[in-house]
Amino acid sequence: MKILVLNGSLRGNTGNSAVLANHAVTLLGQQATMLTLSDQLPGIREVYDLLASCDGILVVSGVYWNNWSSPLQRFIEVVSAFENTPAFFGKPVACAVSMDSVGGIEVAARLHAVFSGLGCWSPPCATVVVSRTGQEAIAASAGMDDDPNEDVWRMDDLSIVVHNLVTAAAMPRDNWKAWPHSALHIPDGPWPANGALDLESPKFL
Repeated sequence: MKILVLNGSLRGNTGNSAVLANHAVTLLGQQATMLTLSDQLPGIREVYDLLASCDGILVVSGVYWNNWSSPLQRFIEVVSAFENTPAFFGKPVACAVSMDSVGGIEVAARLHAVFSGLGCWSPPCATVVVSRTGQEAIAASAGMDDDPNEDVWRMDDLSIVVHNLVTAAAMPRDNWKAWPHSALHIPDGPWPANGALDLESPKFL
């Protein structure tokens, strides 16, 4: 069993999203492989092979003006060429999002939709959103009888997300069907971290 943790933190190995990603790796132990998207990534084919070899994917990002990070956006743009291939098809995906105060659940919901389009599926309770305001509320009511913030998402809830992802990753993937789609061009060579990106999608303007 192999779970790929996509660390989409804008600050790489520092910051809130990196804490979530590192905690997930600790929970998963030897089952985890982490890819930090702000780093220099290996070649396109190597990234494809890494995705194809995993059994499930945990996507981690912060919230930046109601969207995920720019490294994660670029990753999604490049791996669009892997839609419904063994890189994604039939694999479960979960999301862990950090945010200041707003926008996290919307970002997570859109990430689930994006990865569903790539060929993944979402198991139950496969999202956690940890916020600064939520953690302050948890701290303010800690120890109270009938704690009103007991159900606010916190770091500990990531263990449930990871458990459900691993459970889903053990399920067979042979019975899914893919819809018809126009395959994009998968280029060889180094990872295109910046500059123009042409995957030979249809041009109509």
